[in-house]
Amino acid sequence: MPTAVEIQVDIPLLWKSSTKAPAATDSVLLLRVLALIEAAPPHFDEDESVESLRWQALEARIDLCVQMLGQLLARNEPEPPHCTAYLSGEHCRWHQAGAVTVGEQGYLGLRLSTQIPQLLWLPAVVAACQADGDAWQVEVRFQIHDAELQDWLDKTIFRHHRREISERKRHSLDEDDAT
Repeated sequence: MPTAVEIQVDIPLLWKSSTKAPAATDSVLLLRVLALIEAAPPHFDEDESVESLRWQALEARIDLCVQMLGQLLARNEPEPPHCTAYLSGEHCRWHQAGAVTVGEQGYLGLRLSTQIPQLLWLPAVVAACQADGDAWQVEVRFQIHDAELQDWLDKTIFRHHRREISERKRHSLDEDDAT
């Protein structure tokens, strides 16, 4: 069962109307790599041993290689437009310039990290599309039939949700200290 937690993200996002999955996509692998990139071993920041410093240097080199590879791969495809999206394990909603047809099937492409050039493609169906000023608010419901993909998507969303809460608490504590 998908997580009901919803996060707000500002990311490149692309809706592609199609019943056929975009070529060469492994969404589970992409989410697993994202989890590895975002997981910083806690002892790196606290431990100043020679071994720890070597691991930090190795991690920095790997990060640099991943970023450089990402830049090379990103040259072949244009960056989707950035927008504010509300993402959960069940759905995503955002604003865009044009309308889409309710009931239309397709794939939602999300770039969840600047370090990973590939889009995360999730199968979805358009659940709603309403005019909102000079834009259209679109909501899609995910049609994920792979339990492993759903699990990794839920973990990713929950991890981002925990970070949002932590940042709000830290910001609140900083404001309290300032007064």
